[in-house]
Amino acid sequence: RPELRKILEEAKWAFTGFIDLCNHEVDKEKVITSERVVKLRDLCKRMPLKLIIPLQSQLTTGHSGDAVASELQTIHSIERDVEVMPSLQKPKKIVILSQTGHKHPFLCKPKDDLRKDSRMMEFNTMINRLLKRDEESRRRKLYVRTFAVLPLNEECGMIEWVSNVATFRGICDNLYRTHGMETKVSEIREIHTRGKKAGESKVTIYRDRMLPKFPPLFYRWFLNHFPQPNQWFQARTAYCKTTSVWSMVGSVVGLGDRHGENILYDSTTGDTVHVDFACLFDKGHTLEVPEVVPFRLTPNMRDALGLTGVEGVYRKSCETTMSVLRNSKDTLMGVLETFLHDPLIEWYRREHGEKWEAGRIMKKIERRLCGFIENENIPLSVEGQVQKLVSQATSQENLASMYIWWMPWL
Repeated sequence: RPELRKILEEAKWAFTGFIDLCNHEVDKEKVITSERVVKLRDLCKRMPLKLIIPLQSQLTTGHSGDAVASELQTIHSIERDVEVMPSLQKPKKIVILSQTGHKHPFLCKPKDDLRKDSRMMEFNTMINRLLKRDEESRRRKLYVRTFAVLPLNEECGMIEWVSNVATFRGICDNLYRTHGMETKVSEIREIHTRGKKAGESKVTIYRDRMLPKFPPLFYRWFLNHFPQPNQWFQARTAYCKTTSVWSMVGSVVGLGDRHGENILYDSTTGDTVHVDFACLFDKGHTLEVPEVVPFRLTPNMRDALGLTGVEGVYRKSCETTMSVLRNSKDTLMGVLETFLHDPLIEWYRREHGEKWEAGRIMKKIERRLCGFIENENIPLSVEGQVQKLVSQATSQENLASMYIWWMPWL
């Protein structure tokens, strides 16, 4: 079919152009033009394209399963200026314009294998479908915030830009600075060094030296961004619910590396958004400083849940989510099994010399979906399992054992 052949040809040009942009070397420029990237320039000459813009909303089918072609946003053009991000790998922010004139920004990341992130987004899309099917979770409007991840090859890819978000650490740093309570990195390091020399335990350093320097202020972010009482209440409720869903999902799949740069918050809704899913399937247990908490629920996060803390909305949402996950065990195990046996992931294991045991990993996840807690042989009820996980996540002993720059005191 000539039309299909044309679309495939466009897709080939698009991938080539975006890969060239990802890998384009820049020095100190903050902005470059698309004309400087040879294959992207060639792609722009071929626009408009019939390819749909890879937005999460367009990659996910609705309840009817029908996609109306006339409503899909296709690639019409690309803005001339490309913003270069200041981080180490120099990712580029590109803006794609649709045929209706809408602007859709994407982050083009070099030197980063996004295949795991893409698979995790697929898994989260399945989680959202399961939550919508369940009457209780549907009534509570529980969901996971997702975004599109498009691996272009094994070394680069594109991520749908999530607007109006800020990192947890960035928010906390700004709040402490604003209130004259900023603590420099060198001071944090000095506190730990001094405590160790004095023979103090990790818990003592954490409880008596660090926590007093970082009193909970995260709740003020909600007051600053949602000044109207009804807006504040809706945002705080959204925060409680999305945090609880991520807590349960993360504990089941063994999602680690939840430091303050990998958790973001939406300043328009209060939603929790997670990024960077390279540390899956309990990989955090094998780090130089092993992770001992099932998910991040540090003092600032607990305080922002409100007067009831981990009780109330947060706990009930956790229990509802865990109930849905456990009742959907066979479905979830099927999705995760294809993930673990993906030949591309096998390539990743060989390339990096990692010892992955798919059978062992699947067994651990299956046990969690049956109500078992690590190193225990008696299955718990949903309520008991949630209680145990929350206790582990909030234990001062566990938090004190975390890597110092995970910043468990925030």
